Amino acid sequence: MTGRLRRTRWIAGVAVLVGLLASTAAGPVRAAGPGPLCVAPTGESLYDTGPVLRWNLNTYWVTTASAYWSVVSVRGSQGYNPDLVFHDQAKCVLATSADGSATRVDWVAFDNNSGRLPIGSYPARVFGHPGNTSPVKYQVQFVQGRASLSTTSGYAQPVGTAFADWQVDIRDVHLTAGTTYLFTVNGGVSSVHLLGSTGEPASWARTAATADRTMDIDPAGPLYGVLAATAPRTGWYGLLFVRDSPVNIPLTVHIEVA
Repeated sequence: MTGRLRRTRWIAGVAVLVGLLASTAAGPVRAAGPGPLCVAPTGESLYDTGPVLRWNLNTYWVTTASAYWSVVSVRGSQGYNPDLVFHDQAKCVLATSADGSATRVDWVAFDNNSGRLPIGSYPARVFGHPGNTSPVKYQVQFVQGRASLSTTSGYAQPVGTAFADWQVDIRDVHLTAGTTYLFTVNGGVSSVHLLGSTGEPASWARTAATADRTMDIDPAGPLYGVLAATAPRTGWYGLLFVRDSPVNIPLTVHIEVA
C-alpha cells in the first residue's frame, strides 16, 4: 500500500500533488474518543440547512436518504476549540476528529454508497478539545451528499452550498482504476480532500488525518491548486471542500484525465 502524500500549502502559483491513492488506507473502526465507545447521548437532530451556532456541547443526529458521501463538521468561534466524534448506528465510535486548532474545521465524512454504511441516522458528538479556556461557542454543519461531479464535462463545475457561511461541502466522483485525474480548484476554499473507501469498514468514515489526499490552499495566495491522483480501484470517491473561514469568492472544480 502506498503512503499518503504530505500536506502541501499553496503560497503562490500552482502546486500539484501526484500519486497513487492508497487502496487500503483507513482509520481505525473504533477510534479513540472521550467516554464509552458505544454510548451516545440522545441529543438533537441536525439538518442540512447550513451552519448552526451553538453555545453548549451536544450530540447531533444526522440522517441520510441517498447513497452518497456525506459530512458533518464543527468550527470553533471566539477562541473555543471543539472536536467531533462520529458514531455508527449502534452508537459505537467510527471516527474522531481532533485537529487541535481553534481556527480549523473538524469534520468526519462517511460513505453511504452501495456496500458501505447503510443509509439512515447517525450521532455526531461535539466535545471540547483539552486545554480550552474560552466559553463554549461553535458552528456545526451537516451536508447530506446528493450530487456528483463529472470527469468528462470539460468545464469548471461550481461547488459550495447555497449558504454564505458554509464550512464544508462534498461531492461524489466516479473514478476508474489505473486512470490519473487532475482536479483543478479555483476560488474560496481552505482545503480539498479526496476520500476513498474499500470493502473494509475502517475506511467508511474519514477525517483529515485519514484522507487519501489533502490539498491546503493559503488564503493569502491565489486561491488556486491542482490535485492529481491515480485511482487504485473503480468506484465512487468523495471530494470534500473545507472553508476554515467564510470567503465570499465563488468556488469551482475542473476535473480531467491527465
